[in-house]
Amino acid sequence: MDIYEDLISSVKNDFELKVSDLAVGVRWTTVKTKKIGISITFDNYKHATGIEDAGNFNGKKAKELLEYLRTFDTLKIGIGLATLNSLIKTPEKYENINIFDYLVEKGKDKKILFIGHFEDIKKLEGIAKKLIILERKPREEDLLDTFQEYLIPESDIVAVTGSTFANKSIKRILELAKGKFTIVFGPSTPLSEVLFDYGVDMIGGMITDDDDKVFKIISQGGSLRNFKNYVNFITLKRRDL
Repeated sequence: MDIYEDLISSVKNDFELKVSDLAVGVRWTTVKTKKIGISITFDNYKHATGIEDAGNFNGKKAKELLEYLRTFDTLKIGIGLATLNSLIKTPEKYENINIFDYLVEKGKDKKILFIGHFEDIKKLEGIAKKLIILERKPREEDLLDTFQEYLIPESDIVAVTGSTFANKSIKRILELAKGKFTIVFGPSTPLSEVLFDYGVDMIGGMITDDDDKVFKIISQGGSLRNFKNYVNFITLKRRDL
């Protein structure tokens, strides 16, 4: 089993769809097929040398861009992930749950570990029995993400940024989190029940109200704060905490 292969297979009926536009912004990457999909632009200034097909993506088949998910170039993986997210059908049934409010309600006296630093984590201070934040670039009281091998198995709840799909760390994280209540959330997160097959209990992803506006903002270097009024965050659940 491989989560990337299963995600790619889940959209096989749309492999022949054409890409109508693509933009790699400073913070986010977005691809238009039948709707727009988004991925974090993951440290492309350090890890990538540019894209050889730049300027020639419009009209390519979606399956060509999905191939980028099989590479180890973070800039290409982001394009592949955004393409995947543009093909995943918006779920008919979902909930509007704020992940942090949910954890405030359900996480009392639990050991909660976050992969990724979120400002709203402070809501859980004094509620969680223990609160750990792992980051690739630690700040404040964050810990380095390489400590996950020791700390994830000791946690009750593991909350993971969807950006881990863009740097391919998600596979190992989910292996370590097996049996824990696991949440994957953020704009990069595929809204696919395939994640449930890999032990994810709650999926928090993003749908847009105005594809053209969000695409334009990202293409002009915008961040989430610039397009947050044009999107909605939705949640899929396999089970409750």
